[in-house]
Amino acid sequence: MYRVGVFPGKFAPPHRGHINAIIHAGTQCEKLYVVVSHNSRLEAELYKGGKIKPISLKDKARWLSIELSDLEHIKVVMLDEDASSIPPLPYGWEAWSRKLNEVVGEPFNAVFGGETRYAEEGYTKYFPEVKYELYDCGRTAYPVSATAIRNDPYKYWEYILGSARPRFAKKVLITGTESCGKTTLTKMLAKVLFTSWAQEEGRYYSARHMGGNELVFEESDFFNICIEQRRAEDLALKTANKITFLDTDAVVTQYYCELYLGRKNPAIETMVDPDRYDVVLMLTPNVKWVSDGLRFKGDDKARTQLHEKLKAMYVERGFGDKIIEIGGNYSDRLIKALGIANHLIK
Repeated sequence: MYRVGVFPGKFAPPHRGHINAIIHAGTQCEKLYVVVSHNSRLEAELYKGGKIKPISLKDKARWLSIELSDLEHIKVVMLDEDASSIPPLPYGWEAWSRKLNEVVGEPFNAVFGGETRYAEEGYTKYFPEVKYELYDCGRTAYPVSATAIRNDPYKYWEYILGSARPRFAKKVLITGTESCGKTTLTKMLAKVLFTSWAQEEGRYYSARHMGGNELVFEESDFFNICIEQRRAEDLALKTANKITFLDTDAVVTQYYCELYLGRKNPAIETMVDPDRYDVVLMLTPNVKWVSDGLRFKGDDKARTQLHEKLKAMYVERGFGDKIIEIGGNYSDRLIKALGIANHLIK
């Protein structure tokens, strides 16, 4: 049993194989430091040609901290190579070794890893009194690598940490004006693809907070709807299976604020985020009008005008290149939307 061990890595990204190795290392130590090392220039190269964007040092450390939080003798620390101007290994071994001692903060007598070359390149020279322990170099326990996940995260979805999946899940926003089938399509897509969805919180806000009386809406109510919608989205992301479907967003809430009150709410604009979504499926209002209890009615001319108004609001806020308009009957809409969704995660 080692008194203090160190488990360093780039964790780009961290995955189930890493967790397995860390836990096995933890059984051999009274205390284990998981050292998340990060060099942004090197990692930018690693992610080139892959299907995911580079991940920050804090995000990697956050995910590992969540996964290991109930193992009290394992602590996650960060080694920021950028802040210390450390060259990539093997050139930066001397500076990296000094920084490793600094972030761990106490003597250690074991280093755990999965590659013999690190022992040969640096650990033997800079930590001669420390034992280098190899574990599962052939990845037999979990046949996956960070490289494989970077190149095809959806093929290796089961190996991605649960805490990290919200980052990788594709986010499909379903939007449109009243009675265009958003709610039904959102649920159907989620059920067919065995994943999560977020309901339109504004639909139920009046009943929960205003006794069902929409005449008493105030600006603050619409901002509160945005907050509740974001919470619903975050919850859906936690349980997403590669992709999640989100019914409306802050732009729709602003749209209704203008319809009800005749003015915008500036606070809502702080919740508008086109980068949050991978694609925006905007349903056209050419299906039969079905009253849902709201006070806006639907002759064809008015529905078309409101659709164009909402579309313009999205374009003005930077969503233009993500919008895909979907029309046709309910069957056509489902088929088209499924094709788009499957393409995102193939």
